[in-house]
Amino acid sequence: MIANTSQSTSNEQLQTALHAYPKLLSIARRITGSMTLAEDVVQEVLLQLVSKPLKQDIAAPGPYVMRMVRNLATDHMRRLRYERGLFVEEEVGGNTSAYGSPEEHLHEAEAYKAFRCTVEAMPARTRKFYEEHYFKDVPQNIIAKEAGVSCALVCGLLREAHSRCLAAISLGADQDYAAGREHSRRRTPRSSEMRA
Repeated sequence: MIANTSQSTSNEQLQTALHAYPKLLSIARRITGSMTLAEDVVQEVLLQLVSKPLKQDIAAPGPYVMRMVRNLATDHMRRLRYERGLFVEEEVGGNTSAYGSPEEHLHEAEAYKAFRCTVEAMPARTRKFYEEHYFKDVPQNIIAKEAGVSCALVCGLLREAHSRCLAAISLGADQDYAAGREHSRRRTPRSSEMRA
């Protein structure tokens, strides 16, 4: 008789969970962010209900099963985050060097050269202001006070100098891009050459 009562309680709990299946999936999907993971979580909760039914003193098994799904989904996501922290994925087919490709290094070196040339071509006072502000983190008002000029003048000179540096760097990048396109055009045979 006890086994029969336990069987009917288990069936009732399972029926309650199956009626709430779409809602359980929705709860799990919201936590996991994936329908596949949500289905796995709900499936595991249903298997727990089959293998070990809830105690009979639980008055509302529906909300209890929803809480089981929430807890299991949260635990699953914590476990995934922990595992992702343990194993670092390598880039497939990527460059394993921390310094980038030789082309990137060349572009950076050329950009630095253009920047350096621009800074060297600045008037002495502007270069001094620029180096103090951008390399030594000296505020503009301190630079103005030490030089005996207005803050507006320092701000204007710094803005002009910085825009020149950015223009020199971007001009160098544009020239590199144009040179690369010109090089690739020279390498591709023309249609008239292909016919010959």
